[in-house]
Amino acid sequence: MKKNRLSSGKAAYALALAGISAALALLFVWLGVVLRYVTVAMFVAAGCAVAVPMLKKYYVSSLLAYIVSAGLSFLIGDVAAVAGYAVYFGPMALISVFMNEKRVKPFITYPVKIVIINVALAVLYFALKAIGFMAPDLADKFPYWAIALAGTAILLVVDVFVLYLMKGIRAALSKVLRDKYADRVTEDEIAAQDAAEMNPFDDEEEHSPKSDVGKERGEAKSPFDDAECGDCSSDAKDSSDGDDGEDSSDDKQ
Repeated sequence: MKKNRLSSGKAAYALALAGISAALALLFVWLGVVLRYVTVAMFVAAGCAVAVPMLKKYYVSSLLAYIVSAGLSFLIGDVAAVAGYAVYFGPMALISVFMNEKRVKPFITYPVKIVIINVALAVLYFALKAIGFMAPDLADKFPYWAIALAGTAILLVVDVFVLYLMKGIRAALSKVLRDKYADRVTEDEIAAQDAAEMNPFDDEEEHSPKSDVGKERGEAKSPFDDAECGDCSSDAKDSSDGDDGEDSSDDKQ
């Protein structure tokens, strides 16, 4: 019974987090449609919003948040206006953060990202005509191959920025959202999690249990130390007694 209550509570927690992420993403998409000069920045923020549950290992919650936000986004703007988020920035954020969480090697992630970027750019340019909405100056002045080359390089840089931003969000979430319920989190667990995520821009160090055990063993005091010290003190006492005896015999002579 207790295990079932914990499972249902965790499901409710994941569902609530998905709802909050979807609402934030929808807000950013709406701002991107209204504020034309910051459309790309708002779509990037929306992608980060739907990827937040992944930082707590709720991958299905992130997927649901994207589906809901992408579906509702078409109610606040036409297809060309919101296609940038629905076709690229939302899915790319999920895929990039997922591969980063799973620690996929760069020689795999970057070719995958390049393919996704070029497919999305082709769909947005030829099928949906959405490039003209997000960057009208580029669409009018440059051919597609130039937009594809420049867009691939720029979007790869944006992806790196998103990953660093997600590390900062992870550090902030560790202070307000816990994987356990508040009454089951100890002070030691909170302090350990905060210390591990104090600097979000450093690479995460992996501590093996073997090294931790060795460290604890190195810091622990061996029970044989006291015995050896006792032997040393007894030897020192015997030697001092011997010296005193020799001095007294010399005085008598």
